[in-house]
Amino acid sequence: MMIVVDWGTTNLRAYRCSADGAILERRSSPRGVKSLSRGDYPEVLQELLDSFAPESGQQVFISGMAGSRNGWVEVPYCSLPADLDALKANLHPLPPPFNGYLIPGVRVVKDDGTSDVMRGEEIQVFGALHSLDLSSALLCLPGTHSKWVRAQDRQLCDFSTFMTGDLFQGLGQTILGCDSETAFSSEAFAKGLDAVNLVAGGLLHQLFTGRTLMLDGKITVEEVSSFVSGLLLGHELKQALTMRDEKERVVLIGAEALCARYRSALNRQGVEATILSSDLATCAGVAALPQSS
Repeated sequence: MMIVVDWGTTNLRAYRCSADGAILERRSSPRGVKSLSRGDYPEVLQELLDSFAPESGQQVFISGMAGSRNGWVEVPYCSLPADLDALKANLHPLPPPFNGYLIPGVRVVKDDGTSDVMRGEEIQVFGALHSLDLSSALLCLPGTHSKWVRAQDRQLCDFSTFMTGDLFQGLGQTILGCDSETAFSSEAFAKGLDAVNLVAGGLLHQLFTGRTLMLDGKITVEEVSSFVSGLLLGHELKQALTMRDEKERVVLIGAEALCARYRSALNRQGVEATILSSDLATCAGVAALPQSS
């Protein structure tokens, strides 16, 4: 048995798993990294462990932002290309008295000298490859900061981050008034996806057409959010799919509702996608660590 913890910026999720990654119990908490000081982590983790049935020798594996500069202990990134062996070799022991490890994130340096980083998504990608028996794929982890990851021969070789969710939320403070709680309109969403290629002027101009379409009576006030969601996602896909080899499998890892929206957008472009939940991917990735050579 093992305890797997996905310690994010906002939330904390934990699972008691069998050795093969099957989830036996789940816990969640709003005690994400942004709500904690460095001295809070031992108490929060101990409370979490106490909520599970105690078992001698049970190891804890923590992924995500607990290993970041703003977290509990900063764990250096692994450089790409990286496989499971690289993660395993760079596991960071938890501070005493805990028995377990912090999982390192990964970092890539692009050809233009810029870099990109992620923490937590890397173990989910390995879990998806393991669960779906894939050696190569293009994998997307939708969210506030969506990650698109290229895997080849069971190695992470490239990835890019898109601030799509963050930008959508920020547009709630503009004249567009975007709100994720507004009822979703698939028709307005599709209009936004299509606007990427049908409307000139680029993203900054196309965003304002959400306003003018409403004024012209072509979408309702309530549909503006769905239109903007489609527009932002369309621009994300336009860039992200340049990472994909023709006929390469696309895998979406995350919450069902958000992944379903991404899949519908991909299907509109003739791309099929498989969905895997993030909790299953996280636990499968951790379970695969001991199996790496």
